[in-house]
Amino acid sequence: MRSIDFFAYLCSQVTETMLKTGSILISMLLLSLCMQAQRQVVVADVKTREPIAQASLYSKTDGLFRSAITDEEGRATIAFAFQRLTVSHLNYEKRQVRQLSDTLFLTPRYRQAAEVVVTNREPAWIRKKLRQAAAQKEKTYFGTERMLVYNYQTQSIADRSYYRFTSEGLIKMKSHERKHYELWQRRGDITSLDSTLLTDVANLRRMLYEDFMDELDNHFIRSHRFNENPEFKGRSKNEIELVFRSKDRKDDRGRLVIDTARCVILSAYRNSGTKTNVDERMPWGLRTFASILSGYKVLKWNRNYRVSYAEATDGTLYPREVTYKFYMETHDNEQDKKENEYQSQTGGGFPNMEATLRLEPDTTTYRQDSEAAPWLTLPGSWYLRLSSEEQRRQEISLSRMPANFHLYEEKE
Repeated sequence: MRSIDFFAYLCSQVTETMLKTGSILISMLLLSLCMQAQRQVVVADVKTREPIAQASLYSKTDGLFRSAITDEEGRATIAFAFQRLTVSHLNYEKRQVRQLSDTLFLTPRYRQAAEVVVTNREPAWIRKKLRQAAAQKEKTYFGTERMLVYNYQTQSIADRSYYRFTSEGLIKMKSHERKHYELWQRRGDITSLDSTLLTDVANLRRMLYEDFMDELDNHFIRSHRFNENPEFKGRSKNEIELVFRSKDRKDDRGRLVIDTARCVILSAYRNSGTKTNVDERMPWGLRTFASILSGYKVLKWNRNYRVSYAEATDGTLYPREVTYKFYMETHDNEQDKKENEYQSQTGGGFPNMEATLRLEPDTTTYRQDSEAAPWLTLPGSWYLRLSSEEQRRQEISLSRMPANFHLYEEKE
């Protein structure tokens, strides 16, 4: 066993030694060795050398699962033994190492465009085209009754827990006639250390109801600045990438690709932080009420969202591939027994999650299989609300969809 792993192993034995021997001297010695064993590493982008926040580093060794998460500077402290350490982030290729170095580099899964400075000066045509895209979005993106095959995967990693849920089946898309999404699951699989965990579609609902085109409106256009990316090469001269940044908030930025001939958005990426997410997704009244009632407040909330759209045979567009990373830290002074019971019935969600969703045109086989099966309503995404009994029943049904259980193994 390598020295750092040996010392880290000793750290895990401190409590047991204290209980068995009661020796303060031995315990202090082991704690001193533990301090030496802790190793700080930085996770960074191999191309830009920029630090990667909320990357997960985890290992299962001798039946014990441990993990660490990088902070805003890409730093994490590894204070546990490992034979093989997995380093992962939704936007990067997964990497496994057997030895630690000062910096661990990850390779991006997506094209990394050059940084573009967003200024007050922007071409006059941009807002006109974006307003056209927003004005016709109901017809272009949501005007057709559509059923799509879905493949959804969500993953959460905490200090001593690992959870992954994969689901496939059919989704009835929201449209003029249908104001919500519906789901029929053909197969579900849970991989975890705990066989009692339930199915979790929270990120699926977020990716669908927080769709970029659904949220693109005149308010969004007014509150952001836009510039062209001159380095972008589209499939045609009509495809232009726009870089945007909030006028009032430093934690809201992204990119989108627009077809200027048809005035449609082909793809979008948005990264938002605590202030933006709280202001946009938590109504001020409910937030104030929760704060007064129990001291509830959001300490940190990061959201990373990416979507690409595909064109259907009728010329309309739908989200073909979506990736979503969610990280939240909150504080609450009081424990609500009713809320705790509800959380136990629905799985409770996770503070650190990342998910992918792929949608494809329907097939006859799937449609035939789903005809005799029950469909579940997907309620809108929410973070702070007073739920009705009907909403709670929907949540409980979604958390108890059939799923096969698999024990997490390190080779995964």
